[in-house]
Amino acid sequence: MRLSWIALSALLAFSGCAQKGAFDLFKIDKAHERAVEQLRSGSILLSMETKAIFSTLYLNKIDPLQYKDGEYFVASVYFENDDSTTKIRELESNGYELTLNGKKATLIEPLGEKDPRRALIPVQNNWNRYYFIRFDPVSGDSLSLRLENNQTGSVELNYRK
Repeated sequence: MRLSWIALSALLAFSGCAQKGAFDLFKIDKAHERAVEQLRSGSILLSMETKAIFSTLYLNKIDPLQYKDGEYFVASVYFENDDSTTKIRELESNGYELTLNGKKATLIEPLGEKDPRRALIPVQNNWNRYYFIRFDPVSGDSLSLRLENNQTGSVELNYRK
């Protein structure tokens, strides 16, 4: 009987603390939720080694009023650095080519560390390069964004308009 009173008292004491759960700490706004839905990632592998990691965010679905005159992306790219004399590989150098449904980008703009567009992509770290990319409008519902290197291979990320 004594044990049941102690258990009942403990249950009542701890039940008052359960108003907020762990999942309440993970609430995100609608724009961030859409960004996570639109994030795609892939890797270029050669002989079981990662040569590049490519993550993109399709901006037209996140803010259709702002991004409507073309196909817009924010990209995060990590390049393996084999050459110790080269500090950073650029997206358009070393044989890399970026296409959307087979067509080249009309704008590839590197994003600085404080650029607000960089904060749109949920992938953030110091060793990636970040880009704002624009393509001419594409007809049809499917988009195939491809990063290709003539020596190491390619990665393709697919989106629906």
